[in-house]
Amino acid sequence: MTIQLEFCNIIVPVAKIKEKLGDKVFKDKYSMNTDTTWNDGLLWRDGCMDDSVLSDLLDGWEELGFELIEVIDSQKYWKDVCVVNSNFGPSHPCNWIEYNKETNTVWYKGVDPGIPVGPEGRNIHWTP
Repeated sequence: MTIQLEFCNIIVPVAKIKEKLGDKVFKDKYSMNTDTTWNDGLLWRDGCMDDSVLSDLLDGWEELGFELIEVIDSQKYWKDVCVVNSNFGPSHPCNWIEYNKETNTVWYKGVDPGIPVGPEGRNIHWTP
């Protein structure tokens, strides 16, 4: 499966949410696809349209115990979450996703992308 992107996106592996917060929390809070959050069973997505909201969302994940960045050979990489900007890709390298600019999608690395999952009840029309 594949996650359809829109504007600025925070991508979190579903397994990482379950590991850190538990299966019940994932099921109760993160499993439903809505207008702003959706998941394909492997990756979960939230998004925003400006940097101040992005900062607040990332602070929230950090407060939940997620590590945002790790440094490998003096370069910053996304660790437990990944910020992906439409038309540009991840804002730092991310070892666990693949990004396709033409379709504006991401998927879990090593998995067949399949059909994109997007917002509940509407279609995202993407033109690169």
